[in-house]
Amino acid sequence: MRKIDGSEWRNLLPFLYKNREFSMFIIGDIENTSPDSDNMEIYLDGDFDSPRGILLRYYKFLILSDGAGMNFREAAGVVRRYEQAMMLSGTISGIDRISPYLQEIREEEETLRFAVLREPNLNAAGFEVRRATTEDAEKLLAFLFLIEEFHATDEESFMATLKDGSTRRYIIEDQGEILATAASTSESSDMAMIIGVATGKDFRGRGLASAVVSKLCEDLLAEGRTPCLLYDNPEAGRIYNRLGFREIGKLKTLRFKKR
Repeated sequence: MRKIDGSEWRNLLPFLYKNREFSMFIIGDIENTSPDSDNMEIYLDGDFDSPRGILLRYYKFLILSDGAGMNFREAAGVVRRYEQAMMLSGTISGIDRISPYLQEIREEEETLRFAVLREPNLNAAGFEVRRATTEDAEKLLAFLFLIEEFHATDEESFMATLKDGSTRRYIIEDQGEILATAASTSESSDMAMIIGVATGKDFRGRGLASAVVSKLCEDLLAEGRTPCLLYDNPEAGRIYNRLGFREIGKLKTLRFKKR
C-alpha cells in the first residue's frame, strides 16, 4: 500500500463512481479537499484503474474501500501508525477482514443501515430552520455533547469544516436555544451524506428532526445532490422512511481507544 500524492487523488474518481453511493465519502472528500491539505491522505493498494483497496484519512477519521486481493494487514498498519485515529468505516466484509489486525486498538464496533432518498416526502412547514454559522459553533458543540446517543466529536474538524462550508449544519432554535440540528458532509457533485441529526431530549416527538432534515434535503435536492444517511436506531429509521429514504445496504464502523 502506498501513499499517493494529492495531485493524483482525482485519478481514483472514475473507479469510485462505478459504485458511487457506497464510495460517496471518499468521492466527496476528494472533490472538496485541496490537494495540498495536511488533513487528508490516501493510500492505494494496486493501480488507479482497478484498485485492490483504498484507505483514506480525513482529519481523525478513516475510510476503507476494499476490493479483491486487498492487503488488509498493510492497511491495518497504516491505521495503527496514525495514533490520533478515532474511527474507521467501510463495508461489512472489509471491516471484518481488517478488524483482526486492529484488536489491540479497537474499542467498539457498530453496524449501520445505509439509506438513500429515493421517494422524497419532505415537510419543513411550521418550523423556522436556518443554516448555522461559525458564530453558532460553540453552542452547537455544547448541544451535541448533551446528546446521549452521540459519540465524541473531533472539535478541530467540526470547526474547520463549518468554517469552510464542507459541512453545512442546519438548526432549529427558540430564543437562542438550539432544539434540533442536522448536517450534511462529503458533498460531491451529485450526492451528500446527512449526519449529526439530533433533537434535545425535552423536545422530542414534535417533528423537529423531520423538519430540520427536510429543509436540509430540500436545499440539497435543489442543488442536484441526492441525500444519503446512516442510522442504527429503529425509531430514526421510521422517521427517515416516512421522509422517503430507502435502505440500500449496510456499513460498519470501528471506534478506537485513545492512545
